[in-house]
Amino acid sequence: MIFKTLRRDNSQKGMALILAIGFLAILSILGATVLNVSLRDLDEKQYTRSYTQADQAALYTADRAVEYGMNRDLVINLAQYNAVNLMADKVRLGNGTELGVLHHEVIDSTGPGSLVAGRVTDVGPRSMPPAMASKHGSEFGANMYHVSVKTEAGSGLFKKNTHVDASIIRLFKMDDDQIFRTSGGG
Repeated sequence: MIFKTLRRDNSQKGMALILAIGFLAILSILGATVLNVSLRDLDEKQYTRSYTQADQAALYTADRAVEYGMNRDLVINLAQYNAVNLMADKVRLGNGTELGVLHHEVIDSTGPGSLVAGRVTDVGPRSMPPAMASKHGSEFGANMYHVSVKTEAGSGLFKKNTHVDASIIRLFKMDDDQIFRTSGGG
């Protein structure tokens, strides 16, 4: 009788081992799946962050270039119906002194991203917008300018381009040419 009891106990021990290996396999597959989903989510967040950073850098560069296009020294140096190429022309001060550095080098040196193309055009005198005319009356005149810039930032998959067109209105007092400026467009 003692031998029958030992055989029965031995057959039960083998089944526990098979169940333990089965549970271990199921838990391993579940752990690998959770790890895979987590890593994929981290990669997606990194891709989104890099793409967003490139997008913001291109937009900020375009904003810097448009603000630069409203620069008083640049506007004063424009002859009527003339243009400044921000990529090829050198910086000039209001008195006409040339600094020997290109406009795009100044724009690119102040932050991430780079100017690809840019132009500031003197459109010439125009009627003031009605809201401004009613506010300022006939003692002010208006001259219009057009700023067009293309920028890029990032590299490879994360390369982002931006193109911005803006209109600038330069208000001036008819008697002393004081400059008051506002902008619109974009």
